[in-house]
Amino acid sequence: MNFLPALSGGLVRLERWASRALVILFVGLIVVNVAMRYLAGKPIVYAEELAAILLVWLTLVAVSISIRDKAQIGVTLLVDRLPRVAQPWIDALVWALIAGMLAILLNAGIGWVRSPAVEFEQIITTGWPKAPFFYIFPIFCATALIHVLGHLAESIGKLTGRLA
Repeated sequence: MNFLPALSGGLVRLERWASRALVILFVGLIVVNVAMRYLAGKPIVYAEELAAILLVWLTLVAVSISIRDKAQIGVTLLVDRLPRVAQPWIDALVWALIAGMLAILLNAGIGWVRSPAVEFEQIITTGWPKAPFFYIFPIFCATALIHVLGHLAESIGKLTGRLA
């Protein structure tokens, strides 16, 4: 059961570096485009579309990191009122439900990115296909699923430790 939390920990380190790189690329692109627009009078044509893509990638990477760090907002009003013995069971159940939802989204996301409809979409300013940029959705689902399975493994470990 320690494999999944360890895998999640290694993955989040990679995600943190990716998010830093995405922030640098995003800010750099915007700064260069503003400079090109006002100093040279010739903005980078594809900058706005590329910035939007970078922002989407950055957002999904950051959400995956926040799932790993348990930084999401949670409503525990009901769970806090349950007996202490029931709370770890609810925690495990919630992680299992989230894992199930992410698995369904991962499957749907892979199907979506591989669909013929997405295959024909192009970035207007460059003519590049959009499909490679859309892969962030299944990547996000996979990384978030690994983090959630790590939390689920820890929850099950706590339950079996109490029951043993």
